[in-house]
Amino acid sequence: MCKKLIWVGVLFGIFLLSLYAGGSGETAKQGPSMAAKPEVWSEVVAAAQKEGKVVVYATTSRITLAAENFTKKTGIKADAHRLSEVELIERLNKEAASGITAADVVLIEDYPSMMETLVKPGYLVNYIPPSAREGVPKEYQTPLVFAFVNRIFGYNTEKYPKDPFQSIWDFTLPEWKGRVMIRDLVITGEHQNAFTELIRRSDELEKEYQRRFGKPLEKTEKNAGYEFMKRLVQNDIILMKSDTTIAESVGKRGQADPPVGFFYVFSKHRDIPKKNLALAYSPNIKPFIGYYYGMYLQLTGKAKNPNAAKVLADYLISPEGYKPWSDEMGFYSANTKVPPYPDDKPWSWWKEHLWTYDPTYAAEHRGEVLDAWIKYVQKK
Repeated sequence: MCKKLIWVGVLFGIFLLSLYAGGSGETAKQGPSMAAKPEVWSEVVAAAQKEGKVVVYATTSRITLAAENFTKKTGIKADAHRLSEVELIERLNKEAASGITAADVVLIEDYPSMMETLVKPGYLVNYIPPSAREGVPKEYQTPLVFAFVNRIFGYNTEKYPKDPFQSIWDFTLPEWKGRVMIRDLVITGEHQNAFTELIRRSDELEKEYQRRFGKPLEKTEKNAGYEFMKRLVQNDIILMKSDTTIAESVGKRGQADPPVGFFYVFSKHRDIPKKNLALAYSPNIKPFIGYYYGMYLQLTGKAKNPNAAKVLADYLISPEGYKPWSDEMGFYSANTKVPPYPDDKPWSWWKEHLWTYDPTYAAEHRGEVLDAWIKYVQKK
């Protein structure tokens, strides 16, 4: 299974590199925006009703309920397709290369890939609907952020009543050998981006090693970021395909030596009561307790139903349209008018305790990180 995942990732990596080739490595800029001139919203809605349908691709399963709610409210049939981040980007690129435009609206992760392979060529365009203009801060409007997502470290509370971790370096210790689960970087673009940040901020990781163990880090790699990644993988890391499986495996009751979760989405904790999981996130890890990234709302450049796409975009950003995500933890709307989930910490707290990645650095270095990851996995 591990080799199969690596091979799939290598093929997709070659595909992306072919798209990146010829670029200058400079920061990706937002491509053309839809509705550069003023719109009469009532006319947009009327035109959307005539179109009568809209197709949305998304990396979140809750898009299905949102689409159903939209159809009930507007009478416009919304057809929702849930895809993984890699599947979504690959499908959009293949459709564009074939001259096909199947989707009208896209909820997409992986900012560097989105900008380089989809926005720059004009396959996706930014659109700021009325709900976003009214509630989303300007710094999150171009490209338009739909929500922020956090990934955390998790452990089994039945085995460990208290957080067993102090430092990110703890995951490389012998006591956790063969017990750390992570979604494979080969199939997870956001993990690739996150690990570039560990490389970019390797000095901080080196200082954290000194703090945790009271001695300097002895490196066999060029910096502490790569050293950490190598030690993590070679500690017999368990490569997974699904965050859901990670959360369930970590939180399953009755285990003598349960695994621990590395960088899985916090939203999976919504299943704790339903699945009777003994699961919690680790709030004490230094120098960060996980990472976050944006999920972006974009329209396709040649949408077949452009007005229905605009109306759906406006609906999804609104508090009403966002309800499928707002009643559980782990999703944080960019719209300040959407109230936070009461049983979760506010986004301001998470943002302070999480790392995110530098998009320019990630775009330039994620290929190197993925190459190193594959090399370490093959040698473990």
